[in-house]
Amino acid sequence: MKNFKNKLFLAIILLCAFYVNAQDYLMTLNPTALNFIDKDAKEFEGETLVNDGTYTYVYDGGEVEVVYKGDEHYEFHDNKKYFIKSKLFWVSEDLVYVTIEDFTIPNFPFKRGTKMKIEITKIEKGFVYYKSTLGGRTWLGKMKESNLE
Repeated sequence: MKNFKNKLFLAIILLCAFYVNAQDYLMTLNPTALNFIDKDAKEFEGETLVNDGTYTYVYDGGEVEVVYKGDEHYEFHDNKKYFIKSKLFWVSEDLVYVTIEDFTIPNFPFKRGTKMKIEITKIEKGFVYYKSTLGGRTWLGKMKESNLE
């Protein structure tokens, strides 16, 4: 029984360590490993589900302002003290690839050129629900439409 408890404890510790360091692992991948945009993908010319506008979401206890403007995407953190600037490449009305171009956030875990896939899953009651994928990991999120400009 003692041997089983030791093995169980070790397994839990290893799983926790893997979970905590998963994002660090993603950042060690070669940028080409993160380039999952289909080479034959064509830019979508129609109306996308998210257009020029301002949205907000909560991250780490603070509100993040997100601005979509043309083919650019900005995130402003810590009352606009820091930002992330990205380029958008829409392939359908609900699917966009985001490439990080610039940022000022200290200790930011991503690099310029990092690509992320975002699928808009639903728009309802002033919220945009989405699924993001980066380096084989996927998570769900939501943004609130904002009156900020």
